Formats: sequence, structure tokens, C-alpha cells
Amino acid sequence: MSKLLAAIMLLLASAWPMAQALPRDAGRAVVDLIADHEAVAPGSTFRGALTLLIDDQWHVYWKNPGDSGLPPELIWDEATNVQTGEFLWPAPHPQPLEGLMNYGYSDKLVLPFEIQVPEDASGEVLLTGMAQYLICMDICIPEEAQVFLPVPVADTSVPNNATRADFAWAEQRVPTPLDGRAVIDRSAGNEWVLSVESDALNAALSADIEYVRFFPEDHQILHAPEQGLRKGDAGLALTLQEAEGLGGDGALAGVLVVAGTDKSRYAVELTAQPGSVISGTNDKAVGMTTGVQTPDSSAQLTVIGLLGFMAAALIGGLILNLMPCVLPVLFIKARGVLELAGHDDQSAVRRHGFFYLVGVVTCFLVLGGVLAVLRAAGEQVGLGFQLQYPAVVAGLALLIFVLGLNMMGIFHIGSSLMNVGSDLAAKRGGQGAFFTGLLAAFVGAPCVGPFLGAVTGILLTQSWLVILVVFLCLGIGMALPFALLGFFPGLVKSLPKPGAWMERLKQFFAFPLFLTAIWLLSVLGAQAGTGAIVLTIAAATAIVFGIWLLKTGSGENGSARIVKPVALLIALAAFVLPIVMLASTSQADAPVSSGSAEAYGEIWSTDRVTALREEGRPVFIDFTASWCVTCQVNKRTTLTTSKVQAAFEEENVAFLVADWTRRDKAIGQELAKHGRAGVPLYLYYPAGKESPVILPQILSPDLIVQTVQTN
Repeated sequence: MSKLLAAIMLLLASAWPMAQALPRDAGRAVVDLIADHEAVAPGSTFRGALTLLIDDQWHVYWKNPGDSGLPPELIWDEATNVQTGEFLWPAPHPQPLEGLMNYGYSDKLVLPFEIQVPEDASGEVLLTGMAQYLICMDICIPEEAQVFLPVPVADTSVPNNATRADFAWAEQRVPTPLDGRAVIDRSAGNEWVLSVESDALNAALSADIEYVRFFPEDHQILHAPEQGLRKGDAGLALTLQEAEGLGGDGALAGVLVVAGTDKSRYAVELTAQPGSVISGTNDKAVGMTTGVQTPDSSAQLTVIGLLGFMAAALIGGLILNLMPCVLPVLFIKARGVLELAGHDDQSAVRRHGFFYLVGVVTCFLVLGGVLAVLRAAGEQVGLGFQLQYPAVVAGLALLIFVLGLNMMGIFHIGSSLMNVGSDLAAKRGGQGAFFTGLLAAFVGAPCVGPFLGAVTGILLTQSWLVILVVFLCLGIGMALPFALLGFFPGLVKSLPKPGAWMERLKQFFAFPLFLTAIWLLSVLGAQAGTGAIVLTIAAATAIVFGIWLLKTGSGENGSARIVKPVALLIALAAFVLPIVMLASTSQADAPVSSGSAEAYGEIWSTDRVTALREEGRPVFIDFTASWCVTCQVNKRTTLTTSKVQAAFEEENVAFLVADWTRRDKAIGQELAKHGRAGVPLYLYYPAGKESPVILPQILSPDLIVQTVQTN
């Protein structure tokens, strides 16, 4: 019996490596670790390779992913008993996406690397670890797979015929060294010329060419712009755009690819030294693309996918009514609904609901259109972009303050509220409902609810038509509760009848508006400093003075004709001047200062994240903005609590804050990389792991503590 058990154990042990070496389906790619030898001799060198069979329409990234993305990597376990080299990267393909340019691979990827067998090796050499990569289609998903490769050690190395085709695939695609010379000419400022002289390159250019493109190993140049192509008898020249703040004066390394219309690809690895354009490479322009054509992203979205977006947007619009930043404006609408309760004219009730719906939808369509235009122009924007401009924030604060004064009865627009019926029947009723819808949608759009975050991130990779359709559904969803009351007037009759209590309730609703104005002032201070707050408060005081002058001077005989225009001019000037003055500043594009980040975390940057992770520390990142109420609620109820801070300290977690209150291209790119179009976004990088954990947009202390203690 003991011999039988020993035999069974030996059989299982021999089968274990074979089972572990099988390919792993990680979700959207099948991952494998292979070797080009079945057996290896001590002291020899052989090759391994990470292979990815990628699902249709998905892609992974090159070692320089371009504007966004992460390259695949292998993280070896301690059990790995050999020395491994770096990946040999096949030449990448351009992956344009709405103003961005990424570099990567579709369908299949083989990444070879060298393995050195120790001189004293015996038994087997073992490679075991974790393959990690970011895989993207409309969204980007970090995936990982455990890999395991045992290779027996023998007296003589034995090639592996089963993997020969995979290594041949990589050999055909890994760039060859340039057989000539390359120069980078920076004499024209931020427009550089890459000049390449090569006989083999000239031979490749004589075929039918689809595109020619240079893929840089670093970020000295902008990735998205088209690279103007010229050629001559000696070679070719490409026009490159310097990346502001990243361009250098030294060498420029990368891969040059000539892609033929027959799917052939000639790829060379080069390092261009500073100098002047090589004679015979820049003689005439060539009318061909350089690989930046933008695909029809709407064609990638199925009908079912579009219907899913629309349904999600409709529900998300409903959820927006519950966001804290929308509630004060809805108080205005609630007052109008209560006024409807005493009205018998059903056509007026329907008109009120219709105009409110049109106001909300109009605002969302305009925001969607602006977003589509800005994204197409390469701007990193998302929902809430309108509150990243100090002039807009100041104007909105003054507007809400004036509305609060109106609801308090300090002044009246139109006839008295006691004459509700005539107001609703008149054109002013429709105008008021339309304006309320515009205001509610404008303030509500930055409150990206938990249901909307990922949806809007995916959405903004689509065509402008898809964006507008989904934003239309967002607006309909947000307007739906109040619109139903207008379209079904019978529901209104169940509401309390108007009376003296309505005036008191109207005055009560003014206080949330004043609080909203104060919140907007805090946002303005974070963007443009205390001077902007003082300017806005002074403007509010001047507006109140204009209203007081209008009320006190209009009753005097003969003076009304003079006082009324002066009072209106003062109020109008007080409203417009701060907006004009703040619009002339560059605060919206200024880099984020320490500001609010210092109060509860360290300021985020990609370099700081890299440095902390190289130290082996886990990192938690809070992507936030002072105008994002959901962010501020999470900050106060979770992130700054003693329980969470103690957990961070106990686990040595670095806490970084990426403040998007003002426009910041780096933060916008990081949000896009993780499939988000707005804040909040919460990332946790466990120590020693490449891919982050993406947390929900509504946090709790227990969730944070559990995340940092179990990852």
C-alpha cells in the first residue's frame, strides 16, 4: 500500500507542472508562459515568452502606451530560480481615440525574453509569477493571471518544436536596428524634424504604403498629431510636435514603422541624435496618412450597447435629483409645483411641466455638445467641466444669491405670488419653468452619481451623435419626476392648496439657495483665491444696493425715471464685472496648488505615485474637486475619519489627493485611463502590485479599512 501511495504521489507531482503550465483565460485574454526549449543545459541561455491571445475588439499596450494605458509586465515570485531579461517588444500599432493616440496590440501578442540557467542548475528551472496588463475596448480593465513554467535541466538543451511558431511570430515583428543614421532637428522651435537615411528604408518606401509612423520610447513629443511625411533619394523625414515641458535637447529613441497596404510592416529601432536635417531626406511632401485616422467609434457600439447606455443615462438622470448640489435648485421647482396645486387650468399645468423638461434637456444637450467638441479637440474634460472656470462659478453664485433674495421677498420678478393663476397662464410662467430646468441641470451635471461614473467615461469615447443621444436621456431622466406632474395634472390636485403658508415656505426655500451660494464661494476660493471671493461678495453687495435703490427711489415723484435706470445699471454692472474680470485671468488653467489637498493628504502626481510604489508602499488616491459634493461627503464621512486615518498609518498607506477643482490635463488623462469622465474616483495600489483596486464612488470607513487590510 505504501508503494502504491508513493506511486500516486509521484504521478500527481509530475502532472502538477503540466497542469500549471496550461494557458489561463483571464477574462478578455488567454495568457500563457512558454519556452523555446523542452530541456536546458546548465549555464545555457534560452528564451521564454509571455503570450496573450486577445479577445476581438480589445487591445493591450506597448512599452510606451502613448497618451494613456499601461504595458504588460511579469512580476516574478520568490520561487523563480533563474535570471530573466527584459521583454523584446514587437513594433506597435497606432490606436487613435477621440484626440488621443495610444500604442499597442490587438488579436495576439508574444513578448520574448532571455533566461539564464545557473551553472549549478539541476532538476528543473522554474519560472512562476503574475502576468498583469491593462486591456481596453470602450472601457479599460486591469487583468492578471498566475503563470507557471517548469523546464527540466538536462545534459543537452532540447528545442521545443511546439512553441516555434510563437517565437517566429515575435521575430518577424520585433524591430531590427537601423542600417543607416537618424537625426532629430529641433531648430524650428516646437516643430521637430526626424530625418532618417537608410537604403533598406528606401526599399520599403517603394512599395504601396498605408502609413509611416514614428513611435517614441518616451514622451518628448505629442503622440496624437499627424506626423507630416516628406521623402527624398536618401530616406525620409517626419514632422513631430514637441510636448510642452517634456521635450529635451538630447537623443530621441523609438521605432519607425512603414506599413504597406498588403499588411506588410517594416520596422526599425533607431536613436536620433541632435543635428540638422540629412540632405536627401526632406525633398518633397508625400500625400499619405501617418496612422492617426480616427476610427468610426460609433460603429464599434452595438445597438444593444447604445440601448444600455440610454437606459443607464435615464436612471442616472433620476438619481441626479437626489444629489446634494441639485436639491437647493429643486426647492425652486417645488415651490412652482405647490403653486400648481391651486390652478384649474390644466393646459397651464402641462405647459409648466413641458417648459421645465425643455429647460433641463436643453442644458444637457448643450453640455454634451461642448463636451464632444472639447474631447475631439484633445481636451481632457468631463462632467463638471463648467465649474472649473472661476468666472462661471462666480456668476452662478451671484445668480443663486439673487434668486434667494427673490424668494425672500426682497424684490419681485413679475406680479405677486398671490396672483399665481395669472402668472402661470402668462408667458412668464413658461419662462420661469424653462429657466429653473436650465439651472437645475447646470448645477446638477457635476454631481456624477455612483450610477453614472463608469458610463460617462465609456460614453466620451464615442461619436458626438452617441454622446448627444445619451445626454438627451440624462436630461429626460432628471426632468421626469416634475414633468410627470405637468403631463398628468390630476396628480397635482392631491397636493396642498396654496395659501398664506406658501409665502412662508417660499421664504424658507431661500436659505438652501444662500447656502449653495456660500458653497460656490468656497469653490471659487479654491480656484482663484480669497481675492475672487472678496470681489464676488462686493458684487453681491452692489446688487443688493441696486435693489434697495430701486425700491426706495421708484416711489418718489419725478425721480423714478432717473433712479430706476441707475439702479438697474448698478445691479447689472455688479453682476457682469466680476465675471469679466475673472474670465480674463488664467486661473482655470493654472496647475493645482496645495490648496485643499494639504488639509487631508499629499498632493498627487504620477511621479510621486511611481516613487512611492518603488519604495514598496501601498498608495490610496482620491480624485476629487471642491465642486463635487459627493467627493466632499466622502471626504468628511470617510476619508478624514480617525478610523480610516489609523488604518492608513497602520498599513503604511500613502494618501494622495488629485484635486480637479481647476482644469488639470494630467488628472484628466489619469481619469480617462481608468475609464472615467469625472470625479470622484478612488484608486488603491497594493504594495507590489501594478494594477489598482477601483473603489465605489460612495465610500464607508469599513470599506476602506477592509480594502487596505486585505489587499
